[in-house]
Parts: sequence; structure tokens; C-alpha cells
Amino acid sequence: MPTILVVDDSVSVRQLTASVLRHEGFVVLEAGDGREGLDTALREQPDVILCDIHMPVLDGWDLVREARSSESLGTTPVLMLTSDNDRVSVRRAMAAGADDYLTKPWTQAELLSAVTSLLEKANRYKADADRAQEQLRSAVLATIPHELRTPMVSILGSTELLLTRRDRYSPERVQGMLEDVHRSAKALARTISRMMDWAELSAAQSHADSGSPSHRLDIASAVQEVLASQAFASEVQAVLKVPAEIAPGVFAGHAVQTRLEPGHVQCWAPDFHKILTELLVNALRFSKPGRPVGVTGKPLGQEAYQLEIANLGVAMPEKFMAQIGALSQADREVHEQQGMGLGLAIGQLAARRNGALLQVTRFDGMPTVVRLTFLQHGVEQKNLF
Repeated sequence: MPTILVVDDSVSVRQLTASVLRHEGFVVLEAGDGREGLDTALREQPDVILCDIHMPVLDGWDLVREARSSESLGTTPVLMLTSDNDRVSVRRAMAAGADDYLTKPWTQAELLSAVTSLLEKANRYKADADRAQEQLRSAVLATIPHELRTPMVSILGSTELLLTRRDRYSPERVQGMLEDVHRSAKALARTISRMMDWAELSAAQSHADSGSPSHRLDIASAVQEVLASQAFASEVQAVLKVPAEIAPGVFAGHAVQTRLEPGHVQCWAPDFHKILTELLVNALRFSKPGRPVGVTGKPLGQEAYQLEIANLGVAMPEKFMAQIGALSQADREVHEQQGMGLGLAIGQLAARRNGALLQVTRFDGMPTVVRLTFLQHGVEQKNLF
């Protein structure tokens, strides 16, 4: 049976609540103040937390805030139980991260209904998350044979010819074959590195304290840092197989044009660099020759910031978009998009663990638009999905 933690400094209220829940078969844990409740929750990992607001040592609002900043309790349902019935208290409880709110005195039916509803919601969320994760894992793993086989075939073929027929080739031909082997080995190393990135992101949970100063990102400066970085230049060169930058702001013949309104977002800088690099390289790769790639950004009210990358080029197939939740690859033989699925997977996972949302809002190539929505710095964590 599910485990319920009841946190209330009133012994009589706590015992009554626990008695009702035990009578229905739930396993019940009790705590007499917020600090004891938080420690118990971290240790026992209950399925639902029932919490009073006004308590000594640590009140209910702070308990919820600390629970939400914890990796292990970040999604645990919390039901606030209190005698406060004013809207300010309700809003404050929800802003702190509570899932529901029940005013004392409550009836047995109201309590059980609220707890059951939260358990069902948590089970649906877990099932959806598990299903999406499995779809994503299957889709990305399906790309491995192609991503590994192509450079491996080139390496094996060239080295076999060099081992068995080298004396038949001119020094120039041998040099060319060795250069092909080197390029293929670098492509293979890049694929393995990206698969390791994907595996790490798949296993990782949300970064704790994403609103802390270390995760306060100036969006305009961060975009320019990516464009000026050696890592981005190397990625462009590796994927497009051309000199990375032929003039300031021009990559592989495509100008990257930015128009960014000021803003600070919640995102870990290395993850932002990873996300933007993957999306920009995809945009450059599938743009029509000589056409620019646009990067625009603007605040959405006081809570979110929207960043868009747009390019004119190859349309994404409808089948690809239908499976965008799994980020699988589609029509590779027609559109040569063998790198796009993995790139979007890495970008989406890196965005998600920073509380951001990645969407392909237009995919017909006229233009193709990928949108990132970040929480602005200082805004309470919330679900953008």
C-alpha cells in the first residue's frame, strides 16, 4: 500500500488524520514539525506528504520549498492541510510547490478523495514518463547501427586495402586513404561522445537549485559565447566538413543573425551551450546554400523567455514530426537527416533537466523553427511541458 507522511504540530489533528488513513489501509508516517517532516520524507520517500502550514522549526511553506529543491522529493505530491482559508495562503501554498489544498475542518470523504486523486495523478505522471523515456531510448538506440556503421565501414575498407595492396598505390593515394581513415575515426569518436552525452542526460535528474546565481544566464551573452566558442566551430567543421567560420558570424556559408531582447534565464551554462550547439548545427546543416540562420529571443511576460532558431531548407518529414516525442529518425535515405534525431534528443533532454521546453513549432522548411522556452531567473519552478 502507498505510504503517506502526515506532518502537523497538533497531536490530536495528526492522530486523527493518521487514523483515517490507516483505516483505509495506507501505511502512515508521522512528524510533529516541519524539520522532522522533511527529514522523514528524505529518509522514507513517502508517496504523498500531508502537511500543515503553521508549525514550529520549519513551517509548511518552507518544507515544500525545500522538498521541491530536493532531487528525491521534487515530484512527490504534497497536500496542504490548514485552517487558513484566504486566497493569499492558497496562492502562497501553490507557489511554494503544493499540489492541492484542503481546509480544516475537513471531512473523511474530502481527505480520502484528495489523497486518492494525488496518488492517481502521480501514477499517471510516472507511467507517462516511463513510456516517454522508453520511446526515446528505443528511438535513439535505433540510430546507433547507422551512426557507428558508416565510419566503421570506411575505416575497415581503407585499412584492409592498405594492408593488402599498399604497394599498388601511389604515395598520394596512400596519403588520401589515411586521411579518409582519420576523418572516419574522428566521426566515430564524435558519435560515441554524443551517445555518452545522451546516456548521461537520460540518467540525470533536474539540476538542484536551478534558480541559484550559478544558473542565472544572460541569454544574449550566452548565445554569443556559443557562436565564438572553439567547441561550436569544431562541431560545425566535423558535421558540415568545411572550414567552420569563413568570416565573423558566417559558418559554412551561412550567416547566423541574432536579434535578442535582454533577459536572464534559469539554465546551467554547459547545458545551454550543448542545446544551442546541437540546434544551430542542425539548422546550418539543413539550410539552403547561402541562406542565413536566425536566432531570436524575447521575454514572455514576467515568467518565461522564448528563444527561436529558424532556417530555410529541408522540411522535416511528417513521420519524423509524428514521432517527435520519441525523437526518432525518419526518411534518412531521402533527407540524409541521420544526425538530427540524436541532436534533438540531446537538446530536449538538456532543456528538460533545466526546466525548459524544446518544441519544433514549424517543420516545412519555410522556415523550420525550433523554439526553446526557459523560465526567467527568479521565477518559481513550474512545469512547462
